Amino acid sequence: MKALKYILLLLLILIIGGAIYFALLDGTYDITETKVIDAPPSLVYEEIEDFKNWENWNGWLDKEDVELTLGQQTSGVDAYFTFEDEHGDGKMVITGLDPNKRVSMDMTYDSGLAVSNSDVTMVLEPVEQGTQITWNIKGEQGLIEKAVGKVFGIDMEEEIRPMYTQSLNQLDAHLQKEMAIYSTNVDGIIQTGGGYYLYMSSSANMDNFSAIMGQMLQNIMAYMQRNNIDMYGMPMSIYEKFDPTNNSVIFSAAIPVKDRVITETDSNVLCSYREPGKAVKVTLKGSYEHLQEAWNQGQNFIQQNGLQEAEAPPYEIYKTDPSLTPNPANFLTEVYLPIQ
Repeated sequence: MKALKYILLLLLILIIGGAIYFALLDGTYDITETKVIDAPPSLVYEEIEDFKNWENWNGWLDKEDVELTLGQQTSGVDAYFTFEDEHGDGKMVITGLDPNKRVSMDMTYDSGLAVSNSDVTMVLEPVEQGTQITWNIKGEQGLIEKAVGKVFGIDMEEEIRPMYTQSLNQLDAHLQKEMAIYSTNVDGIIQTGGGYYLYMSSSANMDNFSAIMGQMLQNIMAYMQRNNIDMYGMPMSIYEKFDPTNNSVIFSAAIPVKDRVITETDSNVLCSYREPGKAVKVTLKGSYEHLQEAWNQGQNFIQQNGLQEAEAPPYEIYKTDPSLTPNPANFLTEVYLPIQ
């Protein structure tokens, strides 16, 4: 009887000692993984702020034992999803949003022995190469979690960091694939309307064309704002002369206006008029890098149908504003090749 009493006392001492030992262990965790993605912050944010998109890149879903269920609300504050794996079940809830900058979340996990809470954030920062995304999880393990982790050699960082790395790599790959989608269509011969436009002219090679054109359009828009002039159509580029030898072009950046504008004598913003006529129209939906293909299709259409190009310069109309359209796959550009 005494022996049993001593054994129970010894077990009690071991339990108390073990509890004290595990209680004194540092149970805090703060795990961060960072990656630069070649995409604008607005597009990355659009992908991460809606849980239904996580199925496109969430590395945990590649595990056979993980089952995810979306909530009735998948985006915005209070959006959530639940998940189950072989060790327990959990829930992720959006608690805060800072558009194009940050998504804050709370994750709870019930292992059957204990319930833990973690703060999860995904922070976006614009960088030269695109967007730097920083994914962080932090919290503190309870006594039972620390004991189980110590006994079975479970390291949270070793469990979480590889999955964050995999998920961010898959997010990058998914966005690159999405941004690369494009289509071109030859709409055929159409009658184009004429109209006035404000413009600036310059020459550029194909390496710096976009930057120069963008700056000129900004200058024209600033001029219009200063003089209370409204746009009467979407921005366009008018190609005056190509120089294939030097891979350069003389062109005008232009914005349509309703009426003729008399600009100042010393102004570098001028006004002109585009005559009505016929043109072969090609529509590109996708990144501007595919414009050459759209032009080639239009020129092939002209040749195959025995058409003659007119002396009027060809032009492009940009139907979408890139600053308001995160995904280049949704850019819409119309190419007009005037014909006789």
